[in-house]
Amino acid sequence: MNLRLQNLSPPVYQRQATSRDEFALARLWRRAWSSANPAVRVVAPLTHWQERVRAEFGPPCVTLILERDQSLLGFMVLDPARNYLHQLFVAPQVQSQGLGGALVLEICLSHFPDGWTLHVATSNQRARQFYARCGLVEEEVDLNPQTGRERVLCRWTPREC
Repeated sequence: MNLRLQNLSPPVYQRQATSRDEFALARLWRRAWSSANPAVRVVAPLTHWQERVRAEFGPPCVTLILERDQSLLGFMVLDPARNYLHQLFVAPQVQSQGLGGALVLEICLSHFPDGWTLHVATSNQRARQFYARCGLVEEEVDLNPQTGRERVLCRWTPREC
């Protein structure tokens, strides 16, 4: 698949997010979401993303941050009780450098080795191709209950790694 986080060069570090990371997470999420959805002309203000971080990134979920030289490069929000990945975003300026693949591999090997799922917006072809390259298989399509946008359920099982 891809490189492990500990093998990336220059080094990248993973840690659990704290409340002090709220603004940086919201800012990165907004930028990365906007980059992934170029057809959306108006992106919600930063306060919207901060409210979502407060509402969605805490328990029962675990938010892990990816950093290099104290600079936030990406994050993932995991729901351990459901083996579910709520969010995975990498800063636009460091995309296509192996960070996203290393995060997915980390999920497969360290967090949910028995398998996991996530939803991806059906319109986000780049993310859908990325997850397919990482071995996830698309299943049913439904609507996101919060946004009303169409999404597809993707599943990773150990035999596909």
